[in-house]
Amino acid sequence: MLERVRALLPTAEEKRMFGGVGFMVDGSMVCAVSPRGVMVRVDRAEQDDLVQQAGVTPMVMGERRSRTWVSVTHEALADDAELEAWVERGAAAARAAGS
Repeated sequence: MLERVRALLPTAEEKRMFGGVGFMVDGSMVCAVSPRGVMVRVDRAEQDDLVQQAGVTPMVMGERRSRTWVSVTHEALADDAELEAWVERGAAAARAAGS
C-alpha cells in the first residue's frame, strides 16, 4: 500500500506518524498509511456520507471523533482506481484546509 500511495503522490513529503507514514503536500497532510489501513483527510461536509461505504469509518483518536479524517481499510482500497480516488479526495481536502 505504501508503494502504491507513493506512486500517486511522487512529490509528497513523507513523515513517520500514527504508526505509519504520513504524506504531506504543501505542508498539509493528505493521508497516512499504516498496517490498519489508510487515514484520509476529507471535507467535513462529506464525512457522514463517506462512512456509509464498506471499509470506511470515522477516525477516532482517544475518545474524540475527527470530522475531517476517515480510516479506510486496505481491502476497500484493493482496486487502483479506488485508491487513486481516495488519495485525490485527501489532496483536495488538504488544499482546501491550507487555503
